[in-house]
Amino acid sequence: MMDNKFIRYLVVMFFAFVVDSLLCYYLPSSLLKINLTIVPYGAVAMFVLLNNSIDNDHRTIFAVICGFYYSVIYGNSLFIYVVLYLLYALFGKYYMKKATFTYFQAFVIVLLTIFVQECVLYSLMWISNTTQLLVTTFLIKRLLPTLLYNAVMFNGVYYIHHKIKLEGDIDVYFS
Repeated sequence: MMDNKFIRYLVVMFFAFVVDSLLCYYLPSSLLKINLTIVPYGAVAMFVLLNNSIDNDHRTIFAVICGFYYSVIYGNSLFIYVVLYLLYALFGKYYMKKATFTYFQAFVIVLLTIFVQECVLYSLMWISNTTQLLVTTFLIKRLLPTLLYNAVMFNGVYYIHHKIKLEGDIDVYFS
């Protein structure tokens, strides 16, 4: 049976996805009049932070639910996001082990996750001939603006995560 903390994680993720949806809808059309693509990844950032503190028993199902939701709402490919979220969860399980993140550690891990997701998606689109976007154009017009935007927005995600007290309880370096 699912416990209250797991349900709380799912509710937090649902709201993070809703905020991302609103940002996706309004950001490109009304805030930017230049030819840049910015993808808000607040939900991915929150997932990485929550994944750090979720129980091992619920980690896989949490990743599948979040990946499936992301696939249905945002993606054109059903299973790629499920696989990506599962990989993030596995990485979190073996590397982080319920550690308490410092701000800088969380920042680096979240930006690295966003970088990996963007690169995997671009590579799959390029391999499947879905995009004609050159690598340099992708880097300048999508990856860099997305990373910069999410680096700024990470502050809000980290603040919310910290305020709802869902961190791990072990300090990696002093335990």
